[in-house]
Amino acid sequence: MNGQGCESPFTTFARHVWRPESANISLCSSEQGTTLIEVLVTLVLVTIGLAGMMTMQARGIQQNQSAYLRTQAITLANDMADRIRLNRQAGLTDDYALTLSQEAADFSAEAIIDSGKKLAYADLNGWLNWLSTILPEGDAEIKRAGQRIIIVIRWNARRDSGGLSSYQHEVDL
Repeated sequence: MNGQGCESPFTTFARHVWRPESANISLCSSEQGTTLIEVLVTLVLVTIGLAGMMTMQARGIQQNQSAYLRTQAITLANDMADRIRLNRQAGLTDDYALTLSQEAADFSAEAIIDSGKKLAYADLNGWLNWLSTILPEGDAEIKRAGQRIIIVIRWNARRDSGGLSSYQHEVDL
């Protein structure tokens, strides 16, 4: 026996080696059930930790998707800015003017004779098709203020909660 009046499990087992069926390992009454409580507490702590890790993973995926969509918007804006710079005269005569909610079909270049305007409409038609394909609920606006072209792209960053995002790009002609 130890100082607390409890028998050591090893001593109990050693005395009853010749009778294995009667080898009861007795513990102090203060130690009974302690391991079950420890396991339950550990299980709760591990569950809380895993829930926190899952939340961080989900947040990381959302942030990654948001960054991807913003990168696509920047790429689209830079592409249109390059197209306008290449067709500068059409940019200065507002052939690239675009308002929100205009569709690619609004820019059919078939009946247009002016080569600059025809190129501008072909650029807008292809670009709006690309925009609607890449960005969820993508929309754009292009306007001119003097020698400056302002390209604004809007899209729905969170499809479930309607979080609209936008990117504005300005180009000097």
